Amino acid sequence: MLGERIKRARIKAGLSQDALVTKANNIVTKQAMSQYEKNQKTPSSQVLIAIANALNIKLDFFFRKTNVEIGQVDFRKHSSFGKKQQEVLKENVKDELERYLELEDILGINKAFENPLSNIKIKSYEDAEKAAEELRNKWELGIDPITNIMSVIEFKDIKVIYIKEESPRFNGLSGWAKNDENHPFIVINSNESLSLDRKRFTTAHELGHLLLEKIIENNELDHEKVANRFAGAFLFPKNSVHKELSEHRNKISLVELVHLKIKYKMSIQAIMYRLKDLGIISESKYKSFAISNAKSKFDSQYPLKNELEEINRFENLLARAYSEEFISSSKLAELSGKNINEVLKIYGDIF
Repeated sequence: MLGERIKRARIKAGLSQDALVTKANNIVTKQAMSQYEKNQKTPSSQVLIAIANALNIKLDFFFRKTNVEIGQVDFRKHSSFGKKQQEVLKENVKDELERYLELEDILGINKAFENPLSNIKIKSYEDAEKAAEELRNKWELGIDPITNIMSVIEFKDIKVIYIKEESPRFNGLSGWAKNDENHPFIVINSNESLSLDRKRFTTAHELGHLLLEKIIENNELDHEKVANRFAGAFLFPKNSVHKELSEHRNKISLVELVHLKIKYKMSIQAIMYRLKDLGIISESKYKSFAISNAKSKFDSQYPLKNELEEINRFENLLARAYSEEFISSSKLAELSGKNINEVLKIYGDIF
């Protein structure tokens, strides 16, 4: 495992073997580094410390007991988000998940995820609509706007992770962590250049992939369109749409759309597409809007306050584990990814 973890740490840092050797002040050769990664040779303590320093990680990373593998992940990305960037991102995700799952193991709350929609079959895009309604019912969300979609999801045994990727071309991804059990996760790019409504729709889209991917029975369905239909219905339920706009409209004002955007935290473009899906406006009316939107960029004219929706389950579990003395201050620092002085300032006050 040591060699695999050295390799993972190097990839996470975005370095080649040559670059790592250079950053470690040539304490070993590239050949030796290759042998370490293949478990053909074991580095000395001095070399391992030099590698950890070069990679700006703690030694604990190399000896972490929880080792997570992730299966197939769904990237929502631009074509220029290359393979190397994907590998770096995946290693960052693994690191986050390992610490999260280890903390749950320590607290004895690590359990397998049960899909609340496992009894549904997706044979049409309408079924994705019904699946979103069913999920809202099972999660007791009603038809009101979801104030914080991240918080809702993370308390339903789905790991939600923010990772800041400099490229705004990357929106998010989803997948399954394979440890003793399977654990679903959603990763969202926290880059400030991505709007709040875009982050929320991406989150709902990825949720659709996680819950529906294995129950789609019609091979002719476009899985991206299925996830989009689910996302729209989850964020803006059909009953809410009818209540806000009625079941058919010949014309809709921009003022109405802006107010709906603020209320449901959903882009004007996504709202109009939702109305087309539900037959409230015609295909030709949507096309006309799309042409105007391409010129005027309505969402840019009426941006939401671009704040990250809070996700704090991991931090709350850390605080619980430390306050109830399940973990030491050094373990607290390791799991949080911060130094001891930082974590004691955050978690040190206990009553």
